[in-house]
Amino acid sequence: MEDPCLGLRLNMDSQKLPRKALAVTAVLLIVLAVGIAFVYSPTVPTAAHDERIVRYTLTVKEVKLTQGDKSWDAWTYNGQVPGPILTGRVGDVLEITLVNKGTKVHSLHTHLTSYGFENDGSQANVIMNKGAGSMVPPGKQFTFRYNLTEPGIFYYHCHSADGAHIAMHIRMGLYGAILVKDLGAPNLREEVIFYGEGQPEAPAFFVINNRGIPGGEKTLEAIFKDKGLPGVVAQLNVSVTAFTFRVGETVRLHIINIGDFVHSHHGHGHSIRSTALGGRPWPANVLPLVPGQADSLEITFTEPGLWLFHCHVVSHADAGMIGVFLVA
Repeated sequence: MEDPCLGLRLNMDSQKLPRKALAVTAVLLIVLAVGIAFVYSPTVPTAAHDERIVRYTLTVKEVKLTQGDKSWDAWTYNGQVPGPILTGRVGDVLEITLVNKGTKVHSLHTHLTSYGFENDGSQANVIMNKGAGSMVPPGKQFTFRYNLTEPGIFYYHCHSADGAHIAMHIRMGLYGAILVKDLGAPNLREEVIFYGEGQPEAPAFFVINNRGIPGGEKTLEAIFKDKGLPGVVAQLNVSVTAFTFRVGETVRLHIINIGDFVHSHHGHGHSIRSTALGGRPWPANVLPLVPGQADSLEITFTEPGLWLFHCHVVSHADAGMIGVFLVA
């Protein structure tokens, strides 16, 4: 039979479950998925609007992350990976105070386009002795200031090389998104998806929003055969990044490659309209992502189901780089 909410086809003969049990399973799937999406939503710090000044505080913390029976060290902004999504409007001034409670020098370098040199958050500030405090020693803090002059998706990351190269500071977890809104744009739900590489001790090296399931879809299928749909649901936003949407809903997904490898974004069963292409879809429904690249996609979900999205460097997906759109 076919579940009316998720459109997942269940074979009555092979499952050998009564009709009522199947209905209960489908309802549990929806409830658990929605609940998990809520529990694992990233924490967003409070922004203070004052005369078009938007203020955030980001605190560098060294934490232990866990997935199942594995744990590993991470460097974080505000205790989470990716860091908080910072939002503002065109015309705002964005002020970010970076507080370093870690044991290494850390910084905040953004990919915004309008700011004074002292806010660069790079080794150049130390070399030029202007804004040298933006490379923040342990126990210190620095306030960065940026003019938000154009809408779009941007991001921030640590640019320090203290104790490890810059790439490792990012891989350890020090990155996050900046969303600059145009007040004239349609008011859509917006989500951010980071493709990249994770911490060396984590279960998966290739990750989406710092989550990865070794074996990719093959592992999910094995979990389903062993534990059924509840077993798959238990992985959502634990080892598999997941979002819950509705049929007919149009959303804006901001996709960023924060890693050092070439990645791509492919979503099953829907067209991805690109702001970089002026609203046209990407050919073959694949967004190419060189390191550092970002794009914003508008997607309308037309069919219910448990839809996969993943890196189409397929070996990366096999290594863990998969996610799920649960469309109900």
